[in-house]
Amino acid sequence: MLALLAVCIAFGGRQTLAQTNSARFFPETGHWVKDEFLIKYEATETPAIVYGAPITEYFDDPLTGYRVQYFEKARFELHPEAPDELRVQLTKLGEYLYQKGQPISTPTNTQACTTFVQTGYAVCYAFLDFFEAHGGVAQFGYPISGFEIHDGWIVQYFQNSRFEWHPENPPGERVTISNLGYRYFYEQHVDPTLLNPVPNDQAPNLPVTGLEVHAFAKFPVMPLNGTQTLYIIVRDQYHNPIEGVEVEFTVVLPDGSQNIYQADQTNHLGVSILSFDVNTTRPGTATILVKAIYENGVLVKNTRTSFAVWW
Repeated sequence: MLALLAVCIAFGGRQTLAQTNSARFFPETGHWVKDEFLIKYEATETPAIVYGAPITEYFDDPLTGYRVQYFEKARFELHPEAPDELRVQLTKLGEYLYQKGQPISTPTNTQACTTFVQTGYAVCYAFLDFFEAHGGVAQFGYPISGFEIHDGWIVQYFQNSRFEWHPENPPGERVTISNLGYRYFYEQHVDPTLLNPVPNDQAPNLPVTGLEVHAFAKFPVMPLNGTQTLYIIVRDQYHNPIEGVEVEFTVVLPDGSQNIYQADQTNHLGVSILSFDVNTTRPGTATILVKAIYENGVLVKNTRTSFAVWW
């Protein structure tokens, strides 16, 4: 959202970005949204918030046979057999990616909550305000979890999305939508070259001014003693992979012990992989705090992920 705003402000005086009624180019990611997918994207009042920017062009998915396009927070599917108003549908990323986290109890019978009998879960407080302000059930589907801890954040899963609570953000921006489009893209092992920006001689050629860092543990749940593997992907603000980024991370185990690791620098695909031993006596959630360092500290970006230690 902010990245798109910044680009619009910086280049507001230029009319070089090609736009038509059926196509729109997103310079922050280097991809187009076209035709029926663009109609779907612009049908909501806040597409940058609920969908994010496109991270691929549309393509035919060999697994489902549908034409699809990935966005930061969503995936669109084209169903040509459906009625016109239902031809472009959202992939149920929340359902596909949900794994039970650490639950947080929520008061019942409160005026700050709405319970959905379809799934039995309530949406409450700031999550309810955000839910109602950005499309409700039609946009996000029904809630499929209560408040839970995932990746170190308080979250709630819906059929199509995941909400996150970020108390460090300014008021009005503390509820965000997870980048499930990215996560599903990687978990489906889609061709990573589809993330590369498409050629566009009208797009501005800007230097690297920001990092995107994604981290995923190979095993979401593992025993008290074993080997875990962490995958770190680093890209610039246009989603181009960055080679040679230094990566370090700290693993905080459920018993409170901490271990610091220095991973290999990212390769030409922007990827760094490191396996490490896990030894703890207490089950619970292990948190991984990741730091990516670009050009000796010119840019630094932190992220976090987690996994469960259970038996």
